[in-house]
Amino acid sequence: MSDTRTLNERYAEIGAELIGSEPALAHIRDSGATICYLSSTARKSRGGKAVKGECERVADKNKWAIPCDFTVTVFEPNCEGMSDDQMRILIFHELLHVGIASDGSGEERYSIVPHDLEDFRIIVDSFGSDWSTPVG
Repeated sequence: MSDTRTLNERYAEIGAELIGSEPALAHIRDSGATICYLSSTARKSRGGKAVKGECERVADKNKWAIPCDFTVTVFEPNCEGMSDDQMRILIFHELLHVGIASDGSGEERYSIVPHDLEDFRIIVDSFGSDWSTPVG
């Protein structure tokens, strides 16, 4: 099956609310970074496990086509059965990957932050290690 990715306004609203309210995302709120939120029709896996979401830094050479600094993609087929709360946690999880550093001159450098455990400690401590298991 081909991968069709489209902008997703619902995810953008969730992301904006999280960035505005979550202390762990203050570095995004305080920066000039822009994020595009995408839905994908693809099933993605890595290491035999379904990938539900992905955060990527947009390469400078691609910014003519993708007018943002990061993309957050939700792989819809892998998220079937997840509740609205779980989708919110998924987007929070993906936003924790957004790395922003200053080089001292006021210039921001963007990167992808790796997990500090198999998941992020803040997610596991708040929601448990099985937070993305579909309900029902």
